[in-house]
Amino acid sequence: MATNSDSLYNILYRIDNKPEMVKIHHIGYRNVINMTFQDTVPVSEPHVYFPDNSLLVDRFADEFVAKNSDILDRFQQKTLDKNHGLDSVWVTTSHILEKHEYMIELTFESSSM
Repeated sequence: MATNSDSLYNILYRIDNKPEMVKIHHIGYRNVINMTFQDTVPVSEPHVYFPDNSLLVDRFADEFVAKNSDILDRFQQKTLDKNHGLDSVWVTTSHILEKHEYMIELTFESSSM
């Protein structure tokens, strides 16, 4: 099911405007940006979007990507493959209890793959 979440957009917006709030982890994939931030940062519906010690993976709806392509492109520019495309953007989230962090990861895919 493709997500069109205002909650996730709000998190991305805050990170985009305050990049010092996250740690960026390059985990070896050229088309992925993995970010963590303290779980003291308020997020909407954390029980829905940041499951405890579990991964939630979803694809952003095409409408969401089209509407928010500017911000998504800025995140893509932080990956190792800066021109991978916005044809499909996947979002993975989790609440890492032991580290007291939320994790959000964006994966960018092009139709030429």
